[in-house]
Amino acid sequence: METLKVTIVGQDLFKIVVDVFELVGFNKASQINTGMLGNLKALTYFFELPEKEVIEKRAKLMTELSKDCMRLMPLYVHGDWMRVFVFKPMKC
Repeated sequence: METLKVTIVGQDLFKIVVDVFELVGFNKASQINTGMLGNLKALTYFFELPEKEVIEKRAKLMTELSKDCMRLMPLYVHGDWMRVFVFKPMKC
């Protein structure tokens, strides 16, 4: 089993991203942590995935999150693609 960690930063994004989780098929998180990033609330979901399905499910999640580019900006840590962060898009 592999662990995919998805951190959602900003309380207004929580519901949007949880809906994407359901759409992709991530129905049950093994653990949910709460925290703060500066003055923003953050939720971290831990999903246990079988090794054979990890790449497919992560790709599907990132694709669905990227489709909503006006409200969501999914990022992952260089070198650790199993840690995903979801922010509001930055405006130039």
